[in-house]
Amino acid sequence: MKTIAIALCALILLSSAFAQAEELPLRDVSEVKDWFQSNPRNVKDIGDPFVLAEESGYFMFATGGPIGFNVWRSNDLLTFEKSKALKKLNWASGDYWAPEVYKVGEKYVMLYTARCRENGSLRTGIAFADAPEGPYEDPLGKPLMDYGYATIDATLTWDDGGSPYLIYVRDCSENSFNGHQESHIYGVRLADDLLSTLGDPVLLLKPEGEWETKSGDTRWNEGPVVVRQDGKYYLFYSVNGYWMKEYSVSVAVADEPLGPYIKQENNPLLVYAEDERGAIVSGPGHNAFFTVGDELFTAYHTHTYPQAPSGNRQLCIDRAGFHSDGTAYINGPTLAPQLRPLREIGLVNWMAQAESDTENAALLTDGDTCVSPASAAWAWQGESASFHWQEPVQAELLILYPAAGSALKGSAVINGSLQASFDLPAAGNPGQAVILPFHALLVESLELRLDSSGPLGEALLLGHQM
Repeated sequence: MKTIAIALCALILLSSAFAQAEELPLRDVSEVKDWFQSNPRNVKDIGDPFVLAEESGYFMFATGGPIGFNVWRSNDLLTFEKSKALKKLNWASGDYWAPEVYKVGEKYVMLYTARCRENGSLRTGIAFADAPEGPYEDPLGKPLMDYGYATIDATLTWDDGGSPYLIYVRDCSENSFNGHQESHIYGVRLADDLLSTLGDPVLLLKPEGEWETKSGDTRWNEGPVVVRQDGKYYLFYSVNGYWMKEYSVSVAVADEPLGPYIKQENNPLLVYAEDERGAIVSGPGHNAFFTVGDELFTAYHTHTYPQAPSGNRQLCIDRAGFHSDGTAYINGPTLAPQLRPLREIGLVNWMAQAESDTENAALLTDGDTCVSPASAAWAWQGESASFHWQEPVQAELLILYPAAGSALKGSAVINGSLQASFDLPAAGNPGQAVILPFHALLVESLELRLDSSGPLGEALLLGHQM
C-alpha cells in the first residue's frame, strides 16, 4: 500500500505540474513575415546561378543569354536589378554558360563557358574586373586552355598553401566512354596569375552510380563547385540531363584538390519533390555556395514549369552545412517560407548554445532540417526532448522542422510553465515548419513533447543578441 500511495502521489504531482502550464501568448505569424523569404526567387529564364556575397550586396551571375553575361545585384536576395557584366567576346560565337566570380586580391575573376568561333567547340574563358558588377575584360583574347575537346562549367579552389586549381568538365558532346557520351569532371593546377595551367589534367569524377545514370546513353557529372571544410575538399556536382526532373546535386570528398574523390553514400543531396499533382520542384541542380555571417547557403536552379521541364529555369536559395561526422547536407529544395540570413534580420539561433541530457538531442541542433531525406532526424521514442541554458537567453521565435514533410503534433514548454501546442499536417510544401512567434522573454529551458511518432528534423529558438 505504501508503494501504491507514493506512486499515486507522484502521479498527482506530475499532473499538477502539467496543469499549471499556462498558454504561451503567441503573436500572429504575419507580424514576423519580413524575417522570411521563399523559393523560387524572382529571377527566371536563367540557369547555373552563382551568388557572390560582398559587403556592398549580393551579385548573382547565371547562364541567361546568347551573348555575354548579365549580373543581378540585390541587397536582400529578394529583389534584383540587372545590368551587363561581360559583353560579346571576339573569340566566342555564343552559348555563354555557367559564369562564376571570385575575388582574388583586389580583382574579381570570372570563369565561364562559351562556344569557340574558330571550331564550334565549347571552351573555358577567363575575365577580370575591378568591381563585382564589372565590366569584365578578357585579357587573353582566346580560351583559357585548349585540350582538344569541349570543356564547360569551370570553377576555382585553392590548396592550403594558396595554390589555385581549376576544376572543369570534359563535356559529353566530345567525350565517348564505354559506348556512352559522358561528361567527366577534371582538375588541373593553375599558375598563380590564373592565366595558364600547369601539368596534366586529372580525372576526378565520372557518372557511375544508379542515381546518376538515369539519362540513358548520355550521362553527366557536371556543374562542379568545391567547398573546403575541416581540411577536406567537398566537390558538389550535378547529374542527369538538365531538362530532367531527376537533375540533382551530389557530393564527393577528398583530402587534396585533385583527389582521389569518394562519393558520399547518401547521394543525391538535392532532388525533385512531388505531390498528388506531380512534380512541384523539378530539376534542382548546378549549385554554388556563398556565406552570410556564419551561415552557408547554396544557390541552384529549378525548372520554372516543373510539370513541363525545359531550359527555362529559376533561382532558388537554401541553407547547407556539414554534420559532425563530415557528411554534407543541403536543406532543400524548399517552397515553404524559410528564415532570411540571420545576419540580415539581426537574429541569433540560441539552440547552438543549449545543453541537453536527451539521447541524440544533437540531431535537433545540427543545422540539418531534414527536408529530404530524414536520415539525420531525431526519432521520437515516447520521450520528450529537453534543453536548458546556463544563462537565460532572450528569445521570441521557435521553429520546428518535421523530417521529410511528416506530420508534427505536440507542444513546446518554455521555462516549465509556458506551453504552446502545435499540429502540423503532413504533405505540405517542401521545407514546411511549425512557426511559433511570441513576445520576447528570457528562456532558461525548452521541452518538446510530441504526440506523433514522426521524426523531427531541427529545432530553432531565435532572438536578438542581448
